Amino acid sequence: MKLSALLVACSLLLSTQANANFITNGDFQTCNFNGWSLDTDGNGEPADTSDFSIIDNAGQCSAQISTDNLFPDGFSNTLFTQLDLSSVSDGVTVDLSFDWIFDGDDLKTDALSDAFSVVLNDGFNFETLLFDFQSGSGTFITQLNNSYDGYFLDFILEPGFNAQSFSSTLTIDNVSLVESTAVSAPQTPFLLALGLGVIAFRRSKLMK
Repeated sequence: MKLSALLVACSLLLSTQANANFITNGDFQTCNFNGWSLDTDGNGEPADTSDFSIIDNAGQCSAQISTDNLFPDGFSNTLFTQLDLSSVSDGVTVDLSFDWIFDGDDLKTDALSDAFSVVLNDGFNFETLLFDFQSGSGTFITQLNNSYDGYFLDFILEPGFNAQSFSSTLTIDNVSLVESTAVSAPQTPFLLALGLGVIAFRRSKLMK
């Protein structure tokens, strides 16, 4: 095998190991909810799922959760998936990131307004990752470890409890959970050996 081909193969191998996504269909490019579940206030998937939709923008799909309560009833809508971090070694961190857009008629800064939250839950305990009452958009990033194996990642849209509560939408896309892009310790000796091999190969070529 030529040296250049070997280097390309090794590069692809390390890139694959470093960037394997633990979220199924996190970019929603199947243009459906494969890999995800829907829930309304802990009662399971509602009979009417119109508050959950896929936005297809010329083949670039994203997930959207809506609430349109003219009279506040306290029902929140949740889009969630279960994390499988069983293959992540102890001491290794993974980066969780996603893009979000929160928009609507009732997006103030008081505790009675429409809101969205992103939490990890194991069915009993909740750890809030993000809670934002204001409209806007952005990319959220945080780090996790394998202690969250089996947890559920929940995107929750909660209706307000005031007379001005009308409608809000939460759009989610590019949900990603990958190991750090930094080369991990077990790979470092391999790269060092590869580098020394390249030097030796070049020297042998020059001496011929």
